[in-house]
Amino acid sequence: MATVKFYLDKERKNGSLILVTFTFNHERLRFSTGLNIPKKAWDDKDQKAKPLKEFAETNKHLRDVNSFLLNIYDELFAKGVKISKEDVKKKSLEIKEAYQVFAGRKDAAISYKTSLAEFIPIFQARYKNKHSTNHIQHFNGIKTHLETFQKETGTIVTFDSINKDFYISFTDYLKAANLKPNTIGSHIKRIKRLMNEANEDKLTANQEHRATGFKVLKEDSDTIYLTEDDISALYELKIEESRMRKIRDLFVLHCHTGLRHSDWPKVTLENIHENKLYVKTQKTNEPVIIPVHPIIIEIINRYGPGATIPTNQEANRVLRWIGEYAVIKKITEGNLDKWLQIRTHTARRSFATNGYLSGIPMLSLMQITGHKTTQSFLRYIRISKLENAMKLMDHPFFNA
Repeated sequence: MATVKFYLDKERKNGSLILVTFTFNHERLRFSTGLNIPKKAWDDKDQKAKPLKEFAETNKHLRDVNSFLLNIYDELFAKGVKISKEDVKKKSLEIKEAYQVFAGRKDAAISYKTSLAEFIPIFQARYKNKHSTNHIQHFNGIKTHLETFQKETGTIVTFDSINKDFYISFTDYLKAANLKPNTIGSHIKRIKRLMNEANEDKLTANQEHRATGFKVLKEDSDTIYLTEDDISALYELKIEESRMRKIRDLFVLHCHTGLRHSDWPKVTLENIHENKLYVKTQKTNEPVIIPVHPIIIEIINRYGPGATIPTNQEANRVLRWIGEYAVIKKITEGNLDKWLQIRTHTARRSFATNGYLSGIPMLSLMQITGHKTTQSFLRYIRISKLENAMKLMDHPFFNA
């Protein structure tokens, strides 16, 4: 169990420095965030600076610090594995070193002996301010798989060991872990990205990752969506644990916005005017305007302004549990297996598909989802041939 707590140092002319303690395995580390705020602006209970609008960037940085520390803890301390006091001390030094790189106070040390897994935190620290947090965190998954692969095979994956034999062995390992082709393809794509970076750093001259056989696996996705009845049933499902209930509510909220998880923090009362939500999306930097469904206001008011948004990893972990719980409770008829597949992105896909089936013009939906062509939009939504036929039944062409 690891906890992050922010607190203020002594107040000076330029305000109070925000410090952070990171507690884990009977060890406590203290760091400076490098941020100063007036003491009166600090809300110790909510661990935020207020007013929220004025200190938006400060609070975003604090969330980044919180995510960084908890993520690196998850990487270094595997669940259910006992660890000695000596190892805790060693990993504490690693966390200190990584935080200095994260905070921009120290350059990451790179050597020719650095393994591919060890190179990932260096890559993440380098690009943490150039890519979205979600994009950077996706590399944690490939790091975990590389480390497990190394343990199972008794080998170290170096820059120079990336070749066709590695590709075959590693993809076989990922298939044995029951990963879908698209997920395996995403991991291979990230390995290619890391190898390109290593080439540019002149850490290796190996070009095997660019060979034709080192291909990114891909298949047509069968990602599910939830119908409007499904969403209503999910919203009415009794969930006792407050954190899980909140994530369920946020998921339902975004089944009515179509926003990516990276934009969830932007759904606030301050961004709603005349019953329309104004958001500049993080991925495309495009402004969108979304009509506000009554349930959006209801859920925002339930949790109050400045409600903490879960990380994508936490939200998906809880949604996986909720999906299993929904199957046990048999909350809807029909395909119960789809509940086992719900993730944060299911909310966005459900919004687009339900909007299309309800008769909202495709181009109007594309103004919200950001799809540039009708072809890409139609590939994105999930409707069966029967659903498409039902939608067309009332069209004048079929009733002449």
